[in-house]
Amino acid sequence: MPVFGSSSPPLPVILLTDFGVADPFVGQVKGVLMRLFPKVRFVDLFHDIPPFAIKSGAWMLERCLPHMPSPAIWLGIVDPGVGGGRRGLVVQSGGSYFIGPDNGLLTPILNRHDARVLSLDTLGDAETVSPTFHGRDLFAPAAAHLLQGRSVSDLGTPLIDPPMLLADPGWRKAGHGAWGTEVLFVDHYGNLVTALPGEELRKRPVKGWLDGIPCGGIVTTFASVPVGAPALVVGGFGTVEVVVNQGNAANHFKRGLGAEVMIRVEEG
Repeated sequence: MPVFGSSSPPLPVILLTDFGVADPFVGQVKGVLMRLFPKVRFVDLFHDIPPFAIKSGAWMLERCLPHMPSPAIWLGIVDPGVGGGRRGLVVQSGGSYFIGPDNGLLTPILNRHDARVLSLDTLGDAETVSPTFHGRDLFAPAAAHLLQGRSVSDLGTPLIDPPMLLADPGWRKAGHGAWGTEVLFVDHYGNLVTALPGEELRKRPVKGWLDGIPCGGIVTTFASVPVGAPALVVGGFGTVEVVVNQGNAANHFKRGLGAEVMIRVEEG
């Protein structure tokens, strides 16, 4: 682990939160890290996970992980149970560290065969830790601890009880040549991004229904259909998306997070 003052650059800290950017929450987390480790390097992956949407956060983590620097230190903060009975976790896997709440957010990492999981229990005290802001007062100092070259073992103790895992991946097979899935993310363009991996389709021609409303067939690119027409594409996340060419599918269909999408192979 690179240490402060060494010639090697420190590990980047990758931030994935539901904080948004209208409040000072992201700035406070980054400020704590910079105060404790001035040479910190940040990747602001995303701060607009829908509020409290743990499944969306876990999906985003899994889908973005292959494109991020590694090794790294991840701070995942989608934490509706902050201050309650849920634990904080530090997970070591593949040379990287993942810090966040024990609420299913870190499921993609916890499912790895090499995951080493500790309960974060040695930093802070009741007088210095806000019960509603563990991201700033527990998780950020834990990341700084690692950046300083200190042992992960100093952060907590190995878990005895298993961590919480999300059992529902957000999609299912609904019969031969059919799938059911849900919208887990609505991007800036209004594309309705589902949980269904594109490889499930195996390049077969399919059509989709969004909450029972026809939403087009599968195409390779947005420009494969006329401007204003809906379609299905396998987007940059590698999952099926409901889109409108040069339009906003969320507005077009008046649907968003959690909407159900049924997809079936075309007959004939």
